[in-house]
Amino acid sequence: MSTLNTSTDGTIYTVSTLSSNAAVSNVVPAYLLFVFGVGGNIFALVVLLLTAKTHNWRPFYRFVCGLAITDGGGMLLSVPVSLSIYNSDLKKELPPALCDYQMFMYMFTLMSSAMIVCGMSFDRFLATFYPFLYNKPHKEIRTNIVLAVIWGLSALISSLPLFGLGSSRKFYPGTWCFLNFIETTIELNRIDAIIYASIGVIIVLATWAFNIAVIGYFIYKRYAGETTWSGWKDVHVIIFLLIVVALFTSCWFPLMVNILQHANFALPETAGKTELLLTRLSITNSVVDPWIYILLRREIYSSLMACVRRVYHRRRASHTTRAQSSGDKSENMTIETK
Repeated sequence: MSTLNTSTDGTIYTVSTLSSNAAVSNVVPAYLLFVFGVGGNIFALVVLLLTAKTHNWRPFYRFVCGLAITDGGGMLLSVPVSLSIYNSDLKKELPPALCDYQMFMYMFTLMSSAMIVCGMSFDRFLATFYPFLYNKPHKEIRTNIVLAVIWGLSALISSLPLFGLGSSRKFYPGTWCFLNFIETTIELNRIDAIIYASIGVIIVLATWAFNIAVIGYFIYKRYAGETTWSGWKDVHVIIFLLIVVALFTSCWFPLMVNILQHANFALPETAGKTELLLTRLSITNSVVDPWIYILLRREIYSSLMACVRRVYHRRRASHTTRAQSSGDKSENMTIETK
């Protein structure tokens, strides 16, 4: 059970009345998300640094680095606030200023991650369809500028509630704050919710469009016979992007849809387990992303492709040997018959 309170500045809060047992049952997933999310992103950054001589910090790897910094840093700066509430058996209350801070960090982290994934997809799109434009000098500096713009836009979008367009809200079980997309009878809350979720949906659609175009191009080239083994060295990047995009869509898109439903269809004014589940699902994206990079690095991909080629050549050689052996036996039988 929970009750809703309103502070003097108009911010809506949910005051939890959960028992200590409920707090314990809810804190376990929070701790797991924090440990694996922060630890995984730090590990990914270490791997990036140790393999810098291999990838030479090409644009794609700069995006991967930016994604790891965003995901790991966002969780490091926001989740401990919730953990402190859990550790008090839900007796502590989030003051308005801390609630606004956590709302901003969650909004910023989720939006930045989505934009960076979209930027990675656009990077591959540009490299595939406009290689001369893509390979102009100082492309690494261009990538750094893109990352800075992404972080700046995300900060601007996430700070709108702090300037009066919308508000923060404490959600079930009273341990975390996010954009107030529940009280959409307040017009400013509704407008801000629509802006944030609509941008999120557009990012998802654009990301898929870039990837589908690139994959379609590779398939066309493959069937046209214009692609060699060396031309498929970037396939691991496509595989990486597909997995990241599919994960980020399945984890983040449901939250965006839920926000739009509240904003456009006036769903019941409850802030319960559904929002908690969807938010944790969106944060899961930040936890899994670095492990995808660690497992799908170019070195691992190259080793797998080398194994596939070795197996293929061995089987081909085996079939050739068997065919020659069968031919020799047939020739010997013909001679004996004569």
